[in-house]
Amino acid sequence: MSVVVEQSRGDLTPDHLDPRPPLEIIALELALEHQDYVAKGFEGTVLGALELVGGKMLFRMRMSISCGFDWVAAVELVTMEGTRVVLVVQPEDDDALQVLDAATSDLPVANVARAYATLMGHLEAPAH
Repeated sequence: MSVVVEQSRGDLTPDHLDPRPPLEIIALELALEHQDYVAKGFEGTVLGALELVGGKMLFRMRMSISCGFDWVAAVELVTMEGTRVVLVVQPEDDDALQVLDAATSDLPVANVARAYATLMGHLEAPAH
């Protein structure tokens, strides 16, 4: 199994000119590469990788055929600056998982993932 890291190029403001993916995404990519996808399946592979790099799965869902992906998982990674939401997607015609930064992805589910992470952050915050 190979893992492909992709970063969308939607908005090229000065803050987005660095072509290198963030270290957290690279760490997740490497952790995914070292999982036994055939034995664990999509969810098990993502959860196994998250155990290695730290982070949590927000949700996973089956995608429609029209978008080109079979499965997507939204995950939240801990960074030096806070948290980062990324998508792990399985293309319908390939076994290579792709890791996409939800902040720059053009997939509609990226908006859902960011909103869900924000909601969960508010629900998990201690009440005053």
